[in-house]
This record gives sequence, C-alpha cells and structure tokens, in this order.
Amino acid sequence: MEKAARAQTSSTSSPSSSSPRHAPRRRHNERDPPDAHPRTPAARRILVSGYPNYTQPQDLIEVFAKFGTVRIDKCNSWVSTLTFNSEDEVKAALAANKRLHVYGHYLSVKPYSAKQADDSRNQQPSTPKREFPMSKKKGVIIEPKKIDLSGDFHSQLDNILSAVRLTQEDVKSLSQLYTDLEISLQGQWPGCKAVPFGSITTGLGIKTSDADCFMNIPGQYRQPNGNYVNKAKRVLLQYPSTFAEILAIPRANTPIVKFFHIPTGTNCDVTFKTPLGAQNSRLIAFLLHADPRLLPMAVLVKYWAKVHELSGTGKLTNYALTLMIIFYLQQPPLCVLPSVEWLQRDPAAAYIVDHWNTGFLSDPARLPPSTNTSSISELLGGFFEYYSMFNFDEMVICTYLGLPVKREVFKDTASMPDEFERYKKNVLNHYVMPIRHQTAMCVQDPFEQCHNVASTVTSKLAIDLKTYFKFCANAYEKDKLNGCQEFLKTILLQRPKLNRGKTHPEYRVNLFPRIVNSIISYDWKSVVREMVLELFENMLKIKLGKVEEKVNPDTRKEKEKYSGAVTKPIWKRKSFSRLYNFVNLSFEEKQGKITQEIINAERQELNIQFQLTLTYCHDPKSAVITIRLGTGDLEAFREFGKFFISVTQNWITELLKPFSMPNCKDTATKIAETMQVENNENDIDSDDDDDSEIIIVPKSERADDTSSSETLSNKNTDQLPADKTGQKLTKSPPTKSEIGRDDLDKSITESPVITANHLNDTVTEKQEIETSKNAVVTVTETTKLTNHTDGSGETTFTKQVDVTNNAESVTKNAVTLTKNVESFFKNAESILASAASSSDTSAASASDVSVACALK
Repeated sequence: MEKAARAQTSSTSSPSSSSPRHAPRRRHNERDPPDAHPRTPAARRILVSGYPNYTQPQDLIEVFAKFGTVRIDKCNSWVSTLTFNSEDEVKAALAANKRLHVYGHYLSVKPYSAKQADDSRNQQPSTPKREFPMSKKKGVIIEPKKIDLSGDFHSQLDNILSAVRLTQEDVKSLSQLYTDLEISLQGQWPGCKAVPFGSITTGLGIKTSDADCFMNIPGQYRQPNGNYVNKAKRVLLQYPSTFAEILAIPRANTPIVKFFHIPTGTNCDVTFKTPLGAQNSRLIAFLLHADPRLLPMAVLVKYWAKVHELSGTGKLTNYALTLMIIFYLQQPPLCVLPSVEWLQRDPAAAYIVDHWNTGFLSDPARLPPSTNTSSISELLGGFFEYYSMFNFDEMVICTYLGLPVKREVFKDTASMPDEFERYKKNVLNHYVMPIRHQTAMCVQDPFEQCHNVASTVTSKLAIDLKTYFKFCANAYEKDKLNGCQEFLKTILLQRPKLNRGKTHPEYRVNLFPRIVNSIISYDWKSVVREMVLELFENMLKIKLGKVEEKVNPDTRKEKEKYSGAVTKPIWKRKSFSRLYNFVNLSFEEKQGKITQEIINAERQELNIQFQLTLTYCHDPKSAVITIRLGTGDLEAFREFGKFFISVTQNWITELLKPFSMPNCKDTATKIAETMQVENNENDIDSDDDDDSEIIIVPKSERADDTSSSETLSNKNTDQLPADKTGQKLTKSPPTKSEIGRDDLDKSITESPVITANHLNDTVTEKQEIETSKNAVVTVTETTKLTNHTDGSGETTFTKQVDVTNNAESVTKNAVTLTKNVESFFKNAESILASAASSSDTSAASASDVSVACALK
C-alpha cells in the first residue's frame, strides 16, 4: 500500500502542476544539486536517464532496489547518479538497460563517468516525438475514388456502405478486446467491468472507428482523485503482446488512456470518469434503429465528414455530427423522431447519473408513429438543405426539446424556461458550469445539458462547414430530378471553394518571463489569474464566467477559458479620465470609476460576446491573455481589441507591484543604468577635454526676455548675456554652419535650444523639481562656453551645483535625471554637427527632429 501511495502521488504530479500539495518539479534551469558523495568510486555508480520529469527519487530507488542496496547521490529532471554497494550490483543494473520503466517510460542505464555526467546535466535532452504507427495506419479512411460509384443512387449507397462500414463479424470480434481489458485490470481493481459505448455500439461504426469503453470500478475501490488512467497505463504496459502504443491523458476534461489492441487491430479509448457516455450511446442506438432509413443515412454523413476532414480530433466530433442528424430528423414537417424531453416524460424511466436524468422510454412500440415516407436520398439532401440555412450564430441545436433555442436564453440561468428546470438547478447549485453557448457552433447534449459537444469547432471550421452544407445542398437541388445519380459523386469527390479571408479576430497580450519571474508567490498562476480578473471585473466592469480549464501534457501549457460581454464603449476614456486626474484614489479604484462613468453616460449600446483565454507556460514561466470575438459588432470588437492591447500589459504590471520582489528594478531604472554605462564609455573615448560643456535653455525661458536669469534664446539672437564683469558680449557674424543650425533650431519647437562650443557666453539656469513629498531641489549651473567660429578668445567660467534636498529619494531622482539629460544632449550635439555639415538643411531637420524626439 505504501508503494502504491507513493506511485499515485508521483504520477499525479504533472509537469504543469504548481499546487503545493504536489512535489515541486525540478527544472533544467534551476541550480543543479551538489553530489552528496563526490568521492564514491565510479565503478560503483551508474547514470540513469529517460524518466519523465515528474519522477521522484524514491521512484528510482524502488525500481533499482532489486539489484541491491542503492542510494541516489545526485538527481535532476532528466539524469540521476545512483550508487550501489558492490560492482556486481552495478553490472546487474547495467544489464537491465532499456528493460526497466517508470510510469511507462523505459530507462537508459549507463556506466558512470564524470564527464558524461556533467554533459548530461548541462544539456537537457529534447522530448522524443511520439510515434504511433499502428494507430495511424488504422485511422486511414478508404478514398471515395476507390469505391465503385456507378449505377443508381441505391447501388452507389450499397457500395459505399460495404466498403466503409463494420460488419457484424467485425463487431463480434471486438468482444475479445473488452475481455482482455477486463482480465488485465481486474488485478488492480477486482470486479471491474468493461462497458462498451460509442459508434461501434450504436451501429455507426466504420473501419476507422475507435472502440470506446467505460471501466466501471467497484465502489470500494473508487476514490475522488483515484488517478485511474495512470494506474491503468502501468498495468497495460505489463502485457506488451496484447496492448501497444499506450498513452495516458490524465488532465483532460474526461481523463482517458488510449491504446492499440494488437489481436483485433483496433484503437481503444478507456475512461473511468462517468457512465454518461454509455447512456448517450444507448439513446442514439435506440433512435437510429427506430427507422430503417436512418442508419444508412447517418453512416453516409459520417463518411462524408471524414473524407473532407471536417470531423475528428479538434474538429466536429462524430457525436456532435450524430446529434445534428437526430435534430434534423426531429424538425417539422419531417418529425421522424421525437424529442428527448418527450422520451423522458415517464418518471418511472428516470435514471440519474451525475445529477442528470439519463433514462428514457426505450420501447420502440410506444414511439409516436411517423407519416414521413421520404427516401434516403431525400433525407440526405434535406439534411444538407436544412443546415445550409440554419442560423448557427444565434441558435443552439437542442435535441432535448427537439427545437432550436436562442443563445440568449442561456445568458441568465435563473430566468430560463421551465423546460430546463434540471439545468437551472444544477447550475445554480454549482454542481456544473453553465453551457459554453458563445462558441462558433453550439450543440447541446440531450442528457448532460451543460455540455456543448461542438465547443471545439473554431470560427474558421464553422465557416467551412457552412460552405460545405451549401455546396451539397446545391448539388442535391441540381440532381434530385435526375434520381440523384450524380449526387454522391459530387459531394464525395468534389470540394467547394473555401473562403480563406479573415475570420473573427483575436487580440493577444504576452506577460513575458521578466514580468512573471518578479512575482514572489510560489503559486504565480493564481496571482496572474487574480490580476486578470481584477482588471476585467473591477476595473473594466466586465463579468467573466469560467467555461473550461485544460492542460496539454505535450506542450506543458495550461489554458483557462472565460466568457464575457461588452455592453458599452469602455475604451472611450479620455474625457472621463480628466475628472479623476487629481482625485486621491488607488490605480484600480480610479480606472473602475472611469469605467462606471462611461457606462452611466454613454448612450451607445453594444452586445459583444467574447472569449478570454489565459494560457500559462511553465518553461520559461510566462502567460498569454487572448480575447476572441464570439458574436457581435466586428468593428466595435476591433476597437475594444486595440484598447485591450494598449493597456493590458501596463495595467497588469501595475497590479502586480504588491506581489513583486522589492528589489526588482523597473524598466526606467534599467534604462538609466544603461545610459550611464554608455556615458562612461563616451567619456573615456571622447577627444574633448573636461572644460567643454553645453548650454541647456528651456523654451519657457527663451520666450521670456525679462527673466531674472539672463538666458540665450534663438528667438532673440540680438540680445546676448553678459559675462561676470557685467560687459555685454559682441555678436560675431553668422557662419554657414550657424545658418544651417538656426534653421534646424526653428524646426525643433518642442525641444530646448542646444549650442556647443560656438558662442562665448555664460548661462545661469535654475530648475525646480517638485516631488510627491513636496521637496524642492534647486540646481544652479555656470557653464564655460567657447566661440571658435570667429577666432575670438575664450572666456572661462566654473560650474557650480548647489543642491538642497529634504528627502533622500529626491536626491536619487535628481541624479538619475541629470544622467539622462547629459546623455540626451551629448547625442543631440552630434545631430547638430551633422545637420550643420549637410547641404540640404530642411531634409536634415526633418530626420534629426525625429531622432531628437526619440532620444528625448
């Protein structure tokens, strides 16, 4: 039991898990642990690699303990150093290379060498790509061009069904798969039963179909977090002649273990979560067997979707496609099938599974009679015609009621009609999450009514599906008067021209590692999540509802999806922001107040439904926030998207400050330090002596001739300042370079005048810097200037700086400011020199102004 408990704890620690209850994952960029016994002889050591990175040291000890007494001297995410008591034990362990495994991963065991150990620790091996050749070969569908499509419609249909459909013998042979699975897993869970479900049990199985199985574990072995799929994987690995290509997916919405059954050549998905899938299969099998026309039609539609790659993993699921067929057959005037709600009216038939009623009237004799006499070709053509005109943007496909339901009905759960009483109860009691009705397509599960079985359909795929539906409907319309002899050839062998233009846009903001790494908390994902919710719900007043959470074990990324709605143009903030410029509020409160002012004042009503996806990446630590349009005004969403991109990163960074390391330098500090380094380098390399300085004249002082401090203005070049003796300095005739510089200075209206080594003058400049603590720094500068243009002598002055500071923080700010200003004007000096030497002064001005502004 101890061993099983340890294995369970280790196997549930997925690479992306950051919960404190899991053992922390060692990462390649962490500090390598020291060798516990560095003087151990190499002959008694081995190097072990190939295990998953969530493996714990005790897992390796359990594997190698059978060879003798073993200890681990050093261990990281991909290689470990193990030491035995004798060289014989080491030889026995080396002989087991590629024969031992941990969590299904076979271990590489090599002799120890110090050089190889260091190389292995410094270079993380790339994750090998999973190759499942047997499963891949099984999934290849027969091409339509290899099927005989001659003759009339019914002859073509028979040829297609015989080529792609599973025979009765094929279905019976699969009983061996379920028997082998039961026998193998009963050693782990005595009394467990394999319950088949899926397309093979409903009669919709084709030769590429996977077998689906629910493993019913007896109650005494069931646990809330039983980690069944990882345990099942470890058991199945012990039968390599029966089960191959085994893959556990423990963090999916419905955890499954996939494998290839060698005796029958069939792929199988096993789930331990709920028998809801088995109940759904019972319902589909009952409905499709109610009329002999339905199964051939459904198999043909399934084959059509498979040929054109419209169904499968990440696309429209076969289950969703089957529900669409059933829903079409429920519509008037066809009325071939009743609604599921009608089948559940008898309370005696109720069967509750996970808070949902999965029971139904299962006696075919009690079904309402249908007067529909359409042929299979007419039903098939009608299917394409119906969905070519169906409003997927506003309607939900609801087989429970047998009628399309507006998406708006699901916005307010409490006010939903009585027909959805069980749905309302389960959602309001927080048994389940609300249905994701804002996706590109919404097909509601008839039993588990909170499940949108078409949620994986993207907006691009939805557009493609509509195009295919219209194409097939037009083909039927053209050929129905001809007995549909060319109908199947057209829809199977030809493809419509797909519109590859822009679909619904999405906007993305990255929280880079430098932002995330500053978070102090170990559970950094919770901090990021809290800040995102703070931004949207409190600052932008957008209520978010969580709709999905999933983990990709291959990419080690976690995704959380939320839905939201924008009802007002909250990006129009400029005029309202002025109201709160001088209000003493926190950053969050101020933005929230501004948003509320917009909501109260704006008359423009919007209804933008969007999906927010929060993606966490663990190596390196980073996050991505994405918003994607569901429904609503496209142009308004683009405006919202631009606003989202412009503010999100800055706002999140501001919100993260209380959670960040106190010694973490901000961007401005880093820039100041970089500029200081550049200044030091310039001082060393410069040919100018220490007495060469520049004049900085603010625009405000240039415009004021009566200022108490005499300044130099390019707007009043006739007035020159006096030297210390009080004598006026004479102005020399302007040179060619000065004329060019004057033109440049006139074009820089928003920048201070910069003059270096051209005019003989003294400038006294006073600047007052007011800080948040009302401390005042007074800086007085007297600068030496030299006029080289007319050959006149030099007048030398000294530079004096008197600083009066009432706060230590103000001093630091003043020093940083001085460094930045000095660097700016040294760069600007070179700009002026290049402008003066240019013959085309106007062109130089235009480019230099932009450079000067960028430097500023």
